[in-house]
Amino acid sequence: MSIVDMSWSGWGDPERAERLPDSVAGLLRELLGVHAEPAQPVKLAEIEPPPARPVPGVLEDVVGAEHVRTDAETRIRHTRGKSTPDLLRIRAGDAGGAPDAIVLPGSHDEVAAVLDRCSE
Repeated sequence: MSIVDMSWSGWGDPERAERLPDSVAGLLRELLGVHAEPAQPVKLAEIEPPPARPVPGVLEDVVGAEHVRTDAETRIRHTRGKSTPDLLRIRAGDAGGAPDAIVLPGSHDEVAAVLDRCSE
């Protein structure tokens, strides 16, 4: 499974998602007051990350331009983590704090070189 196949707004493969057992849903209702069905996430295409600041070309010099991603979808997919608060924010369409770029180094040496360039 690639990152594109994985849910951008949850955990894992959405085709394999299962509903909570009634007993667990009952506990959530009783103990936490959760009564509503889960809201559907905002569609990925409807989310707009904040404008990205220009990315220095020095990163492209290290990993190659094809390994520096600045498109909205990639930035959204790398916004925040996978904790429950993070997922709730992104499911609601909040992409604030999206990275300006995603760098995909292919080796230990490239990682070290990217870190060196960033520290400069």
